[in-house]
Amino acid sequence: MNSEIFDKELLLTRVDFDKNQKPRLKLGDTSSGKIHEFSPNFDEEITLEIDNRERFCIGWHSLETGEDFLCPENSTIDKKYEQCSACQRRTGFDPAFYHASQGEISEQQQARNSQPHFVYLAYFSDEIIKVGISFAGRGIARLLEQGARSALILGEFSTANVARNYEEKISKMPDFCENVKASIKLKLLENSFDFEKSKAKLLAKKSKIEQILNIKFDENQVLNLNKFYSNGKIPSGEIISVEDCNQSEKIIFSGVLKAQIGYIWLAEQQGEILAIPLRKFTGYKVKISQKITEISLPERQASLFDF
Repeated sequence: MNSEIFDKELLLTRVDFDKNQKPRLKLGDTSSGKIHEFSPNFDEEITLEIDNRERFCIGWHSLETGEDFLCPENSTIDKKYEQCSACQRRTGFDPAFYHASQGEISEQQQARNSQPHFVYLAYFSDEIIKVGISFAGRGIARLLEQGARSALILGEFSTANVARNYEEKISKMPDFCENVKASIKLKLLENSFDFEKSKAKLLAKKSKIEQILNIKFDENQVLNLNKFYSNGKIPSGEIISVEDCNQSEKIIFSGVLKAQIGYIWLAEQQGEILAIPLRKFTGYKVKISQKITEISLPERQASLFDF
């Protein structure tokens, strides 16, 4: 663990998983230009304070080397964006590249698209299965960052365009989606997860796809992603988002950290499960400390079973 990051105001620039499938935050020190990496320890006390008043550009990412860099201009931006226009150009990545004409695709994107990509099915619940593509060089990081509970890689293809062709065809089938809202992901975490049930569901969906497209995919291994998100069992039950705790200019998330599912942290405090969607707060100044700060939680509505 990087002790340099504690009790210091830093810029949250990225929430992801490293090459060893460990959850990670990237935190920029704008005074030195250095980006620190922080992998949280589960079952330990933590407090994350977020200054919600102003959002800054998260910087840019090299598609060639995988390195991250702070924004040279340290630009402030509209809260609905993550990057300034200059850092968007420096990165040159457009996840919806297939909607752009050839002349609008950056050189960086063209180089990335020419490399192998795979098509996957990501399981969030029996009713929500996402189809997507990912750059093969990142392994399963993309799946983990989305917070899927399990996944099935259908196959790896020579380029992003070939993979996208299959993704598009599958997305038009009624049982699949291409996006899952953060609010839905959070709500689904209240449900317990059964890997064997998800495995059977994904394999059945694969068979259906093969039948409709008249194709045979070689892969049959369903990945249990749940095991990467915590030290053991991920808590289920009613979840309280810290955004609902009447906080304004400063948002505080605190407790014993239990899990990081995709971009979402879960912690226990005062017998409750607290959550924060970290991706929503990239570009904000944050401070991390190894302690618990008591939060004023919303009152539960009593039920007959409480008496």
